[in-house]
Amino acid sequence: MNDSNTDSFRWQAFFQHAGQPVFLLNRRRQILFANRAWETCTGLKLAEVRGSACRRRAGSTKLERAEAILAACAPPIEAVHGQTRQSRRRVPGSLDWWEIQFIPLAGPEHLLGILGIIRVLPAPTAPTFSLPPKLNTLRDRLVSRYRLIDTAECTPAVARMHAQARLAADMDVPISIVGETGTGKEWLARAIHQLGERRHHAFACFDADKIPAELLGDVLFGSRSRQLALGTVYLRSPGSLPREIQEQLAEALRAKENAEFPRVIVGHDHEPRAEIQAGRLLVEFHFAASALTIEVPPLRERLDELDRFIEIFIQNAGELQPHAAAGVAKEALNTLRGYPWPGNLRELQQVVSGACQRAQTDRIELADLPFYLKQGKLPAERRLPLDTLLEQVERRLIALAMRLTQDNHTRAAELLEIWRPRLLRRLEKFGGNQQ
Repeated sequence: MNDSNTDSFRWQAFFQHAGQPVFLLNRRRQILFANRAWETCTGLKLAEVRGSACRRRAGSTKLERAEAILAACAPPIEAVHGQTRQSRRRVPGSLDWWEIQFIPLAGPEHLLGILGIIRVLPAPTAPTFSLPPKLNTLRDRLVSRYRLIDTAECTPAVARMHAQARLAADMDVPISIVGETGTGKEWLARAIHQLGERRHHAFACFDADKIPAELLGDVLFGSRSRQLALGTVYLRSPGSLPREIQEQLAEALRAKENAEFPRVIVGHDHEPRAEIQAGRLLVEFHFAASALTIEVPPLRERLDELDRFIEIFIQNAGELQPHAAAGVAKEALNTLRGYPWPGNLRELQQVVSGACQRAQTDRIELADLPFYLKQGKLPAERRLPLDTLLEQVERRLIALAMRLTQDNHTRAAELLEIWRPRLLRRLEKFGGNQQ
């Protein structure tokens, strides 16, 4: 099917009289043909747009109507690669929707073109039901937990993180968040989601180490994508994703062809370069998912915010436990301030939540904190050589067994519940009979 033979397209007459809007694109996504129903539906004339490319564009709300119509008719990347796809698009300047079926027309060597069939969906009517007040309250309470104003800009690193998060919310681009385990990367991703235009859609968090690849692929690219109406997807440990999923994500993020594709935010516990060098993270996917990279500093660099974090975690615990503690005693607070928090915010939250459960009064006392916090750090010069200590214990147990059995190897082995040859080997190692 050549561009020069557009007027001789033998199916023109068939489609021209069809009641459904139909259009045909060449392999460069340029309009070759559109029937009268398409002209009526779009308000455009074929003569005016023939040869124009149908491509999705960023900031489609600011396009001229003709450009917006052509962008809405753009095929998804899967259709360009020869797969039949169905996409739902908002009609520019209207509350109605188009459900467009894209049918690739394959030739012997390459794609010849893509046939588009539009079905007009009326604007959804207002729902006749409303959420119960308790669910509305619960939803509002959950949303209120993810606010940047709850964290102070006490250091340049935190101030930069806040500025980047606000920029990310406005830009609606793929983001990489880098930080140690437990620093609050998912929390930041949720805060960005709540600040952005997608906040009315669902936020989903997937751990690439645990979720089956088939399920993740179905959620992102398959039938479940539209059903879930995802606004933002947060991916932990992206280097654990199968290579084919990373390739699909990279292609989808680069093409930006499907406006319904969720925003992708990835969280890295380690420097992405190390994952790339180890061959776990594809360079193409990393760059496609890193239009903006945000670094989250560890808690040890945000100790000025410690009291505020403790207050937030106590409030959260109080929502689940009506009789939980509402404050922290001075001695317990000094202990919390003096701990280095290698597990970052996650460890702090677990400690505070557990202390709230154990508290017998309205305050967290020192006795309510975990034992390891109250012991302080081990001296730097002290060592615990496990192998040496275990060998000493084993030597003493063997010596005791030999004394109790009067050096009878068989009875000593039975007493120790080990095989006699093993006892003989240990005796040989320790230098004969143990006295």
